[in-house]
Amino acid sequence: MKIQGLLLITLVLLFASCDKVTNPIQNRSTTATDTVKYIRKVLLEDYTGHTCGNCPPAAAQAEALTEAYPDKVIAIAVHAGSFAKTKAGYTTSYTTTAGNDWNGSSGFNISEGAGNPNGLVNRKAYDGSNLIQGITKWPTSVDQALKDTYVLGFTLQPTYDAATRNLNTTVKAKFKTAYSSNTTITLVLTEDSIIGPQTDYSKNPDKIPDYVFMHMLRGDINGSWGTLLKAAPIAANDTVTVSFSNFAVNPAFKDKNLYVVAFVSDAITKEVLQAEKAKLIKSSGK
Repeated sequence: MKIQGLLLITLVLLFASCDKVTNPIQNRSTTATDTVKYIRKVLLEDYTGHTCGNCPPAAAQAEALTEAYPDKVIAIAVHAGSFAKTKAGYTTSYTTTAGNDWNGSSGFNISEGAGNPNGLVNRKAYDGSNLIQGITKWPTSVDQALKDTYVLGFTLQPTYDAATRNLNTTVKAKFKTAYSSNTTITLVLTEDSIIGPQTDYSKNPDKIPDYVFMHMLRGDINGSWGTLLKAAPIAANDTVTVSFSNFAVNPAFKDKNLYVVAFVSDAITKEVLQAEKAKLIKSSGK
């Protein structure tokens, strides 16, 4: 009986150990020094504004998608357009140069005529949808985007000096497949847990004085449209490392709630090929 008990315990431990191994091939580094993981990720952009009464449901939808696909869907809330303008009772501006450029006619020309909120999924038009999408289209487009061809992976390593508020970021990318166009990389800052007034037509009264804004775009690190990552032709297994140094973080931002979001795009079509998000890592200071 003792022997049978020991065998039973051994078998249980073996099965329990096996249950902890999930997709070992997908998540395994290709070499001892290669930390790029082959996981397709999606960039979801929510174009919004603090006087847009229909926008809180979109923020909730974006949050739900990031929770439904943890570490795979990366959201950015872009405050731009007429609903992001300041007025009495809404005196803090959350607009940015990058957000205005993306939102405007020189960018994606996000149409407020159809009624905000609107969004972009990987800056690509998916089956049955336009490039610019209402929130009802986001779940289907995100699901399709996660099945797109995996082109490259990259690691994002931000180092932040809290004393000087100086940010340095290194990106190490590896292409899994050949690619025939130039690629760019864009780095931005986002901030969570910003408290401020927001119009919400589902509430009465419809002005929420202490609304919690998440994933808010705070500005670009290397320009609205990024900089060259790698020029074509690009071969499978090509690697590239780029660094962005001495970026001054605005002292008005709460560094504990800040993230660096980076995404690689096709330089011509602007389609997002991969995205990553990393919390600021303090190297010194409080």
